[in-house]
Amino acid sequence: MVKVTDRDRFRSFSMWFVLLLVLLNTALIGWFYHDFRTAFPTAAAKHSSKQAVARELAEYNQRMAEELGVLERQAVREALAGFNYDIEIFSGDELTAAIIDQGRRVQELIIREADLMVIDKIIAELNSDRQLQQNRGPLSFSLHLSDDEIFTFPGDILNQATFTKIRKLMPRDRFTEDWFIEIELVDGVARQRVPYDPEKQLKTLTEELDAARLKLHELRVQTGLLEMSGEGITVELHDEFGATTSTSIIHDTDIRDVVNELFGSGAKGVSLGGQRLVVTSAVRCSGSLIKVNDRLIPVNPVVIQAVGDPALLTSGLDIIKNNLELNRGIKFRIIPEKMLVLPAYSRGAE
Repeated sequence: MVKVTDRDRFRSFSMWFVLLLVLLNTALIGWFYHDFRTAFPTAAAKHSSKQAVARELAEYNQRMAEELGVLERQAVREALAGFNYDIEIFSGDELTAAIIDQGRRVQELIIREADLMVIDKIIAELNSDRQLQQNRGPLSFSLHLSDDEIFTFPGDILNQATFTKIRKLMPRDRFTEDWFIEIELVDGVARQRVPYDPEKQLKTLTEELDAARLKLHELRVQTGLLEMSGEGITVELHDEFGATTSTSIIHDTDIRDVVNELFGSGAKGVSLGGQRLVVTSAVRCSGSLIKVNDRLIPVNPVVIQAVGDPALLTSGLDIIKNNLELNRGIKFRIIPEKMLVLPAYSRGAE
């Protein structure tokens, strides 16, 4: 009887010992998994963390604009809205760039708009200066503002009380360097004059010209006048094997349906049989042949290529593909492409 009791106790002890080991092992696994997730966060966790940082920066920028009194200025509103929009749609390196570059640009714009608001108030004080109003102009002078003094060049243009009012408008918290404001007086009205800088003007015109050239190039690519490259899909259409009826062969209407669906699914550009499609392109049957841009294209297969998101383009063709294959026996093949080059549009006759 004693031996049986000892055996039972031993079994009970062994069972509890094994259970304790299982619990300890589970705890160790959980601890290790937690440390692993902490040391190697998932892509989703990284994205969420970046978004949190970006949103805090956006809130800081908005508070700064509100404190400086420029939150309602159009340029500030547009910059803040653009930054918030980019935070929601960007990910990875694009989100990092938005935080670093665009966040800084928004802050610079806020400070610049605050400075412009101060200058507007200074101009308003100048226009209320009776001594200046007595001078109908035209007159040009410089207003020099520093921590030590405020003066005009040439002098004796403003009433002394106006200098005191201007002193109160100066932003002490960010007034780190002297300001030189060029003023012109025409018909008794003062306004800021931007001095002509040929070098700066040439740089501005060059940048505008470069931007216009880039935009023109992009438009020519989008409209089909230049080659377009990028990822996309290739679609191959074959008549039914041994086709004997009208429904078992490919018609121009079938091709147009495929092309329209591709554009509807976000295709940036489409070519058909090596011919780039533009707004004036025509797809017509000529007996058993097909013409695109007044050129005969190869058939069996009819090859359609589209630049765009391969997954979206493929998904958009599901209904047409099923209809042609199941109801008419036409072979419909879709090939994802990492890189396609669509030719530029050309028109000719054969």
